Amino acid sequence: MLIAITGTPGTGKTGVARILAKLLDAKQIGINELADKGKLNYTYDRKRKTREIDTKELSEAVSKEVEKNRINILEGHLSHVVEADYIFVLRTNPAELEKRLKKRNWSRSKIRENVLAEFIDEIAMEAGIGKTAFEIDTSRMKPRKAAALIKDILNSYSLQKKYRIGRIDWTEKYRNVVLKMV
Repeated sequence: MLIAITGTPGTGKTGVARILAKLLDAKQIGINELADKGKLNYTYDRKRKTREIDTKELSEAVSKEVEKNRINILEGHLSHVVEADYIFVLRTNPAELEKRLKKRNWSRSKIRENVLAEFIDEIAMEAGIGKTAFEIDTSRMKPRKAAALIKDILNSYSLQKKYRIGRIDWTEKYRNVVLKMV
């Protein structure tokens, strides 16, 4: 089984995936680690200060890492493009996300790009098309609680219905936060 943990940078993917892997005795696969170890080629966009990864190559690299007859957890903001049994999109409200990315000393343009992507549900919409995908608001949630919630969702049909993609909408409440950035 492959579980993908995705979301905009700053939503808690790495911490949640690490804890979830321990809870489920699963193998954790990180997209950044694959690239760092040379198992995944990428180009680097200097202007945006980000890696550009070919999604087909990503799928091939992940398939080589997945262990059969074991739970595997793929973590990274592109993990939703890989064929997975379950996709969990971690979401963080734009105001909180801006604070988290500022703590990382990211450039104003990179913060704006990612806050806007979160605001318009970019990853949630990509992940939710024809797939078994769920979204979790991590704005005020510690990684341990989010990992426990994912474990519960995996085991409960009623929770799967409750956490389906499309339940989080930042547009009304955080419109002014985003408008200040544009």
